[in-house]
Amino acid sequence: MKINPDMLHKYASGQCSEDEKLLVEKWLESDSWDSIEEQEVVAEEVGKSIWHGVSEQTVATRRISWAKITAAAAVLFILGFSFLHFRQETLDSLSFANESLGETKFFVRENYDVLLGGNSNVKIDLVNNKLLFSGDFILKPKCDFKLLDADQNTLVFKAGREYFVSDSPDFGKIVAFQKSDLAFLPSSMQIKIREQFQSI
Repeated sequence: MKINPDMLHKYASGQCSEDEKLLVEKWLESDSWDSIEEQEVVAEEVGKSIWHGVSEQTVATRRISWAKITAAAAVLFILGFSFLHFRQETLDSLSFANESLGETKFFVRENYDVLLGGNSNVKIDLVNNKLLFSGDFILKPKCDFKLLDADQNTLVFKAGREYFVSDSPDFGKIVAFQKSDLAFLPSSMQIKIREQFQSI
């Protein structure tokens, strides 16, 4: 006797004889589709429902994954571009030169102004925090920053102040800020600075 859908309904409603009940229970324990009539129809319906569920989950997973990946890539691109773009705009590495002996040259930049004395050169590298120079110059920072000179000395520059920097043998290396601080230098140095930089 084969198991069929009618017998399963009878079993579920409690209308099976003892022999039928034992047969259905034996069939249920075996986990086999071999003895049921219309097995192809049942297998096909079960297969369709399983594949339908799997395909819906796969499509949903793919949509979610690609959406998340695209969003993450866009955010990373914007952050990277912004970091590089704004870093390059706010930080610079520039060289200035004044080859004339008796005149000063004035340069205006986004982060500072530079007034070069005669026969002076300066390279201000805010990207790598380095300062290389020869001669005398006045630096007027528009923001706070620190620079290392050629001897690895850290020079701190504050916005709104004026710094006189020189590697002249007469001075040694001097960094003086504010015009009023120049008054504390020896008079011979004050005269030399004032002769070179008429605006002081």
